[in-house]
Amino acid sequence: MPNKFFRYFLLLIQIFTIAVEMLIYIYGILIAENLTDSLPLIVAVVRVAVVLLITITYYKTSVTKFNPGNLFIITCLFFLSASELGVLSYLVQLTGWSILSPRTIARIVMASQFLSYFSIIGYAVQNQTNEHNPIVRLLMMGGIGVIFLTMTIPTSQDVYTLWSIPAPLILVTILAATACLTNLILIFSEPTRGAVARHLSIILMIVGNYIVIKFGQNLIMAIIGSSLFIIGGLIIVGQTLHNSVLL
Repeated sequence: MPNKFFRYFLLLIQIFTIAVEMLIYIYGILIAENLTDSLPLIVAVVRVAVVLLITITYYKTSVTKFNPGNLFIITCLFFLSASELGVLSYLVQLTGWSILSPRTIARIVMASQFLSYFSIIGYAVQNQTNEHNPIVRLLMMGGIGVIFLTMTIPTSQDVYTLWSIPAPLILVTILAATACLTNLILIFSEPTRGAVARHLSIILMIVGNYIVIKFGQNLIMAIIGSSLFIIGGLIIVGQTLHNSVLL
């Protein structure tokens, strides 16, 4: 019961977070003066919508009273949603009204990116072992370490310059590369068509998300990264609907 309560509580927070992000993005699109200004927001809306679609699909097909779902998948989806809260900084530009301080928003975005990649690594490691509880405990301790690093490493005054600082960029690069590597290993250890498609799509999402992080200020690169992320997400939705991920 506690596990089930935690998962659905996390889902409610995630849906609320996505709703706030969607409202801000759509408001920005409506008041944008030209396509160049609105295009990044349109792409961001689609990206957030894909995360929501994956979440709904996963909970519908894989989370039941008999199967609580994979904790790493659930937390990854939550942190992917939370990482889009950088849009709150855009709200400040639009209205001058701030919900949180720019530095706090940057910390939230940084922590969410770190923990989303870390959750993917946890999912991959758990897939490779039958020792469920020890692995989960070990990775939970690692997650606490990631949160500690997030609170202590230098950060920027706002989310727009966050990834120009070496420490956050190096750490997110290491986590993204490790997440890609672990899923690449799973492709060779699970050579079935469904598993290969699933892990390749996860890699597409990882690479696409990293491109948005590293080159997000460049409109073309942001669109390319978001496109990879969206394609990978839609493949995962199809795979989940076709064959529920009961982990």
